[in-house]
Order: sequence, then structure tokens, then C-alpha cells
Amino acid sequence: MTESLPVVAMPLSRAICPSLEWREQSASTNTELVANAPQLPDLAVIATDNQTAGRGRLDRVWSAAPGAALAVSVLVRHDASGNVEPRLLGWLPLLAGVAMTRAVRSLGADSIGLKWPNDVLAVTSEGERKLSGILTELTTDGVVIGAGLNLTMSHADLPVPTATSLALMGVPTDAALTDRALAAYLRELTALVAQWRATPQTRALAAIVEPELHTLGRAVRIDRPGLPVLLGTAVGLDDDGRLLVRSADAIDPVIAVAAGDVTHLRYE
Repeated sequence: MTESLPVVAMPLSRAICPSLEWREQSASTNTELVANAPQLPDLAVIATDNQTAGRGRLDRVWSAAPGAALAVSVLVRHDASGNVEPRLLGWLPLLAGVAMTRAVRSLGADSIGLKWPNDVLAVTSEGERKLSGILTELTTDGVVIGAGLNLTMSHADLPVPTATSLALMGVPTDAALTDRALAAYLRELTALVAQWRATPQTRALAAIVEPELHTLGRAVRIDRPGLPVLLGTAVGLDDDGRLLVRSADAIDPVIAVAAGDVTHLRYE
């Protein structure tokens, strides 16, 4: 396992986001950023490669050995762009997934795609393996976008068999990997946030997200909180970024899914 760069370093990342606070250790970068959001500027960043109490979607635990994974949280302030339509906020988690997908690809990993809403997957000979996940939180000051990225984990280090890491994908694990990975993500995310603010049309946002979604056109199983399991084919996104699923239900053949745990099925 490679050693992380010193706290005073991270030159590539700081060149993109000057308001970067690097932590030697953090219980949760999202929790820390939410607590400090009132006094932080737009696109402030808290990041670490030693997160001790990370959280994923649906209250899952995100854990890794020190130095093995990157945890990064970014604040997108409401007041940086004036009034924002509520439906546009739902696109930020999707755009964050696109940003991480593009960043991982730029680092040299192949066969990378996005599972709705924002799990970054590597397509391997053994199936799809999760490389990164996104968790966003809405606050009175803005949206906090948290992301976790597996960096140097070996097979023995993986939290679950369906995960993978940049190292296992063949990305060189030199001493600058953490800074390169963080900078690649911040570069993509800040550019997409700028597009989100400048072009607030939902179809334009869908045109950014849909080409990266491996979920589209796939047979899926969706476990929805408090609702029956949904089986069908993912066919697109609606204006709120919800996943449109064509089911066998003749009464409601296309269902818009706002939240749920998606499984890509092997049959069509």
C-alpha cells in the first residue's frame, strides 16, 4: 500500500480548488462539511484518505484501511447561482457520478460506467464491480456532495466481493495517486457544476448523464423503500433525473423511480 502525500501537499488538487482542506483523518468528510458549511465558500472541499465512520447510500457503512480509499466532500452553495429550481437539485448527484466516471477513466481504468443513480462500476470478466459511490446531502447552505473512491485495495482488502479498486484495475499506484485521483474528480465535478448552473435545462442535463449510464437498456430489479420490488427494463430519465422503468404492469407500464437499490440483471 502506498503512503499518502503529506497534508501540505496535494498540489494538483489545490490548483483546482484552493478551498481544499486535507485531513489526516476524518470520521466523515460529509458530516464535517455539513457542520462547517455556513462559513465556507462555494466549492469548498474536505478530503482524506483515512475516513473512520463513512456513510454510503441507504445508510450503508463505507469503510477502508488508512490510505486505501479517498473520501471527498464538496459544497455547492445555493447562493452562488441565485434561485435554483428544486427539480434541478436532483441532477447534482447524477452529475457527480458522471464526474467520477470520467475521472476514473482519465486515470487509465477501462470499461467504466455508471449504475443509476451514481455508483461507478468497473465491468470485468467476473462481472460488474463497484469502484466508487456518491452520497449527497441537502442543507440550508447548499448541497454537500460526498464521494468515496477505492484506491489501493487488494482483493483481500475489499469490503465486499463485488467491489474493486484503481490498483486492481491496473492504475499505477505511485505516491501521487491520491492527488491525481482527487484532482481528476474535482476537475470534472467543477466543470459539470458550472454547466449545471449555466444551462438549467433538464434535457440538456440528461444528455450529459444518459451516455454514461450502464443501467439504460438493462433488465433491472429495484428494491424501493416501502414499496414492492420492481422488475423491468430501464428506458431513460425524466425531467427530475428519476429512472424510468418499463414494467410488465399494464396499468402503469412506465414507472419513475426516485430512490431505490438497483440491481442489473443478466437477462433482458
